[in-house]
Amino acid sequence: MLVRNKTTLKAILLSVIALLIAYPMRLIPFAPHQTLLTSLAMMTRYLIHISLLIAWCGSLRHRLLNTQVRHLVTAVGGLLAFWLTARTIKYEFIADITHPLLRYLWYSYYIPMIFVPLLGVFVVYFIGKPENQRMPKAMYVLWIPAVFLIGTIFTNDWHQTVFSFPNGIEKFDKDYGYGFMYYIVMAWMILLSLYFVVMLLKKSRVPGSKTMQKLPLIIVLGAVAFWIAYSVFRLYVDLTAVDCLIIVCLLESAIQCGMVPSNTNYRELFEMTTLPMVIVDDDNQPRYASGGAVPLSEELLEQTSASTVDLGDAILHSAPITFGRVVWQSDVSKLNMLKEQLDSICEQLSEENTLLQAELDLKERRAKAEEKNRLYDRIAFEVSPQLERIDRLVTCAKADSAQSKQAMAKVTVFGAYIKRRGNLMLLGEDHGSIPMRELEFCLRESADNLELCKVYTALICKQSGELSPSAAIALYDWYEAVIEALFDTLSAVFVRLSFDGDYVKMRLQIGCTTPVFEAQLSGVTAAGAVTYTCQAQETDLIIEATVSRGGDMP
Repeated sequence: MLVRNKTTLKAILLSVIALLIAYPMRLIPFAPHQTLLTSLAMMTRYLIHISLLIAWCGSLRHRLLNTQVRHLVTAVGGLLAFWLTARTIKYEFIADITHPLLRYLWYSYYIPMIFVPLLGVFVVYFIGKPENQRMPKAMYVLWIPAVFLIGTIFTNDWHQTVFSFPNGIEKFDKDYGYGFMYYIVMAWMILLSLYFVVMLLKKSRVPGSKTMQKLPLIIVLGAVAFWIAYSVFRLYVDLTAVDCLIIVCLLESAIQCGMVPSNTNYRELFEMTTLPMVIVDDDNQPRYASGGAVPLSEELLEQTSASTVDLGDAILHSAPITFGRVVWQSDVSKLNMLKEQLDSICEQLSEENTLLQAELDLKERRAKAEEKNRLYDRIAFEVSPQLERIDRLVTCAKADSAQSKQAMAKVTVFGAYIKRRGNLMLLGEDHGSIPMRELEFCLRESADNLELCKVYTALICKQSGELSPSAAIALYDWYEAVIEALFDTLSAVFVRLSFDGDYVKMRLQIGCTTPVFEAQLSGVTAAGAVTYTCQAQETDLIIEATVSRGGDMP
């Protein structure tokens, strides 16, 4: 901060010295024949003034942040340079004081006098706005009165509403008055200047001395007082140089007060910040370091030019700047701690998930086991009559060896039924329908085992399709019931399966060794939804059974 203040005071001191050197040159009483010395003095004054103005405009390029504001304030400096140049040409390069060009150079003074306050209004608008902000179209309307006023001044020779020449236009430089448009021009300049200062104070968000922040207003009020005194008392001063000095002081005071954002104090701010940052040149040599910066090796600084560098609890980043890079350090210790906590939680959840999955698998295996037990119990219950017959046949075979072969043949028939009956039940639990070929396999296996009992069998099933589990089981149960009712007299069994629309039909042609009567089938009850008809012809029996594919009554 002390360095910055010294630099500012040094610049102000040099500027004051230069102005003090330039001012007396206007007052030196050169002899009339010493025109060369007079011109040299005036040109020296001009060069001092224009050099100070150019130096001030050059400093704006490095100090002002907002691009739009920087362009506008630089344009103000250009207008002031034009004003000083027009003044110098008017007094130093034109000898004939009645020449019209001299008058129009005088009129040209009002180009910067009218445009500079307008540019100040635009500057105020862009303060606090982003760099890509564009001026609203409504504000372009302000150019219309500005151009109108300039046009009025440059056409003053015809209407003389700005300046009047009571003794002739040739004596404009010595004898002139003010018209009503002159006061409108002055009102334009004063009102826009006051608007500039008031809006600066209103938009200011800079803490600090209120007196310092009122400095632009004090300069404007002092300028108004000077202009009034100049108009009333005809002060012998270089009005152009004083006006340019007032405008530059007004803008510079706004910059120094912080009302116009600038990078003043950036170096001090950078050194005081607690963020770990360092600015390095193209050779990775540190040039500036923040207050919170930590020492970094040249190798680490070089690595940041390619990518970020992980330091464990910190990460080094970099970004290119003019003639170097800025390197900063991000603290990720809290993120690492959160990551460790998250990993711990994930591991715990994973363990809990494994336990839950094991528990679900156990429940699933238990449910499957219970379901299998339920099915086996159901199968055992529904085939219990056949199991009892097998038990009696096995007992009989053990007791009478002569009957053992026939008994074991019957056991195979009952065993085939039990096996296939259980298979149909399992298929029915797993699927919503049973293929017709599965029922064919059941009947074929039962028929094959009947041949062990010296019964001739045949089976025809040329159709394919599906039927409900209840229909397949009912039809197979009915077939088994018929076979068991006529078991001891069977000599031949012919089975034919067919579809008739939504129904399945089974036709049995049975041959017996003794005459058969329908009364022998009195113990066969319709299994489920099966209905049948029976025709007996001595030793032959024809039975037709019908069941719906869905297991409903036909």
